[in-house]
Amino acid sequence: MRIGEVLKSARTRQSLDIRTVEEQTKIRIKYLRALEAEEWDVLPNPAYATGFLRTYAQLLGLDAEALVDEYRRQAGADYGVPLSPGGERVLEQGRRPLGSGGPGLGWLLAGAAVVIVGALLVLGLTGGDDEGDDGGKDRAEARQERRAERRKERRQEQRQQQAAAQPQRVTLRLEVDSNVSVCLLGDGERPLVDGQVLIAGSAEGPYEADRFDLRFPSGYDRGQFRLFLNGEPRRLPETLGPAAFVITPPDKVRAGPEPGPECP
Repeated sequence: MRIGEVLKSARTRQSLDIRTVEEQTKIRIKYLRALEAEEWDVLPNPAYATGFLRTYAQLLGLDAEALVDEYRRQAGADYGVPLSPGGERVLEQGRRPLGSGGPGLGWLLAGAAVVIVGALLVLGLTGGDDEGDDGGKDRAEARQERRAERRKERRQEQRQQQAAAQPQRVTLRLEVDSNVSVCLLGDGERPLVDGQVLIAGSAEGPYEADRFDLRFPSGYDRGQFRLFLNGEPRRLPETLGPAAFVITPPDKVRAGPEPGPECP
């Protein structure tokens, strides 16, 4: 009998469908059908063919080595293993029904063969897919890097546009409600209010500059005056004793060095 006929006949007698064989041997159905049809070119290579054939035969209780020898003779592959003396052996020698007896040496060997074949399948048949996955990951990472770079460039452009839209100079006006000593310097420390005591009801400004130094040599109370920057009211923090502030565009106010008794 041909190899495929022996396999299919043994499987049919044991009422095993092809999917059950796939589950027990971990050999894909298309390769099991190729063995039964003797379509050797469907199998990955002769090494896989002998491994699949040995595992399938052991599951069915057939003489696996006799089937492997027959495959080598039919496929014309020389593996350096001679056929058994006297030609073909009985292909179904020593067949044992499934499920009878304990797990003998044959079943242990069959399990080992299944593990080896599975490992070879993972390494040999899916290696290209792994490389493809790695390539896909590399392309995805490159796209993410490009998107991050574009976002960074857009943020930088937005900051530049915002900086260009901001006023390059600031206007300042003081409205005095109670007498207060003030020193006000404009661009280049040019005195605008030269350490004078501003009288209640008076006003200074509006002045325009790219920097102001506003100083209170004798300190101040926030109720003594009202400060306007770019036409908008601005309250200075409460302080004790002499105080000074640096004012820059658009309306930034920060503490300056403690002023002396004279202006500037």
